[in-house]
Amino acid sequence: MNEFKDELRRVGEEIGSFLKEDAFPQTIRPGILGDAVRDYPGRGGKRIRPALVLWACELFGGDREQAIPAAAAVEIYHNWTLVHDDIIDRDELRRGKPSTHVTLRDHAATRLGAAPEQAQAFGESFAILAGDIQQGWAVERLASVADRGVDPALALTLVRAMQTKLNRELISGEALDVEFELLDPATVSEADVMGMINGKTGAIMEFALHCGAAVAKGVYDPKDPDFRALSRYAANLAAAFQLQDDMLGVFGDEKVFGKPLCSDFQEAKPTMLYLEAVRHLPAGRRSELDAFLRLPHYSESDIAAIRALLTDCGAAGAVRDSIAALSECAKKSLQPLPDNRWRGMLATLVEQMLVRSV
Repeated sequence: MNEFKDELRRVGEEIGSFLKEDAFPQTIRPGILGDAVRDYPGRGGKRIRPALVLWACELFGGDREQAIPAAAAVEIYHNWTLVHDDIIDRDELRRGKPSTHVTLRDHAATRLGAAPEQAQAFGESFAILAGDIQQGWAVERLASVADRGVDPALALTLVRAMQTKLNRELISGEALDVEFELLDPATVSEADVMGMINGKTGAIMEFALHCGAAVAKGVYDPKDPDFRALSRYAANLAAAFQLQDDMLGVFGDEKVFGKPLCSDFQEAKPTMLYLEAVRHLPAGRRSELDAFLRLPHYSESDIAAIRALLTDCGAAGAVRDSIAALSECAKKSLQPLPDNRWRGMLATLVEQMLVRSV
């Protein structure tokens, strides 16, 4: 376990240094927008997605140094989606600090003298622009793998895959998530939710793994058996990751988790946790749970009551069982791949999904 933590720390340091030295954000005007572009990527975080790039590259005997720009690109790409997601969800915190649109809103109010409504509009507008530039930054970084000896034709293929397959699948997953909030939760199936997760969370994990494998193998071929095994791993890892995220959103420690608890209830999102509760609760108790949807604020007693309902009906246990089953499937997906240290890192990452708190 110490080896895994040390390796993940190494990834964080490599990507952090790479991003810090990158001059791209320095050319952005006005300066406050450049600061916003740098903000989320510079906050650190778990760095799981760049780790997937680097470990997949080394899994197949590739040169880690060649893959670092791709790993940074995936991290930047992930962060633009977080910036936009926070606007959509009206989340005011990200990793325990003000979200991008909130920081920009406060800048407009305190530095530019904007009225509250103007400041809110400014914050959201500039955050959208920051996310747009981050996406361009990610593309530029990915293309730069050619500067480290990767075949330029392969670099172009990876950029095209990012801007077509990844872009389409990830944003489609986000769109489904947004649409779910307007639907009667009873009309949303578990298959619908898992499809959304595979797009919103799984697509970028799959792309990260495929990027690393492509750099190592010198070819991007999603139909290759190794790529298919990585796809299965990504789908199961993403599902386990998202279900654990849903659990932490209710049962976690807000200070550690970095976001307000029960935000999914506030947005009336039909998570797997909620759907399991609907399946298990009798009608009277379901109405008791539904009374907690879309509240403007959740007190400690509200959170305790939600936790009790989800636990007593067996929903929380069922989701934990699903996380464990998905984790096992993810590890089994790795079996056809080279048996080396890096496959071990990918397997350990799955195990960490079961115990993570952030």
